[in-house]
Amino acid sequence: MTLLQLKYISTVAKCGSFSKAAQALYVSQPGISKMVCALEEELGITIFVRSAAGITLTAEGRELLNMGERLLTDAEHISQHFSQDLSKTHETLSVSSQHYCFVIDAMMAYQNTYQKESYTYKFLVGQGPEVIQQVVDKTTELGVLFISSRSRKHMNRVFGDNNLEFHPLFDSKPYVFIHKSHPLASKEVLTIEELHPYPCIMYELDSDAPSVLQEEMLVPDFYPQKVTIVNGLYQSLMVMQQCQGYDLGTGFISESNGAQGVIKRPIKGFDDPITIGWVCQKAHTLSQPAERFIQLLQKYGRDLPEA
Repeated sequence: MTLLQLKYISTVAKCGSFSKAAQALYVSQPGISKMVCALEEELGITIFVRSAAGITLTAEGRELLNMGERLLTDAEHISQHFSQDLSKTHETLSVSSQHYCFVIDAMMAYQNTYQKESYTYKFLVGQGPEVIQQVVDKTTELGVLFISSRSRKHMNRVFGDNNLEFHPLFDSKPYVFIHKSHPLASKEVLTIEELHPYPCIMYELDSDAPSVLQEEMLVPDFYPQKVTIVNGLYQSLMVMQQCQGYDLGTGFISESNGAQGVIKRPIKGFDDPITIGWVCQKAHTLSQPAERFIQLLQKYGRDLPEA
């Protein structure tokens, strides 16, 4: 089966006859008939019923045409897409990130600032191993994640093994994130002991991934009694608001994309330094959209209060 055969069948169905389809396609009628018959034989179905009154699609022919139209539409889109000068008419940007509000802010700001008539922007959110793999596979051009003192040695080895480069953006400290209605919200500093009665929110991590790649901060000798595992920022915020949950993470939050009412508090006795940055393939020349996006990452990171 070929796209040309599908195109012939679609045209015959729209024109209502082989002769009119031949005129529309600037080909001979026997040529179209031969193509259709060959496809009927290949698939073992009858596509058209021919009679003195004209032609009629069979049920199998209609099913084939419905499926074929999607393929023809996709083929036309591909043809139009690559026949353009993409550098002038179509812009692409692909970014993956751990669950950071400021990265979402930067992406939204990019779309509003650099308004193109035609673009494809990809923004994927996930755990550290997912972010790294997406950059390795070239699913995304950039990946935004953090390195702590506990994970730095392992992460540097991962970057080296996968031919990646890590570029620091800014430093942070670990914090506890809770909703302003939380019973501990009035305290300026929290202790590990105070957190035990409440559910600890953790993002789902592949069972084969080492624990140092966990997005949440790894506090020494801290084993929460209650754990709620989520796979998205929205679920995390809901657990904070409705179940008195808490999250351990970097010191950057934003109220512009759903984090209303979330506050942060330092953890007494735990001051493990954190570096947030972006990774790309080694020796990769960044696209212009990626360079612009990194500037926005720096801006939104600076604008968020660290304490």
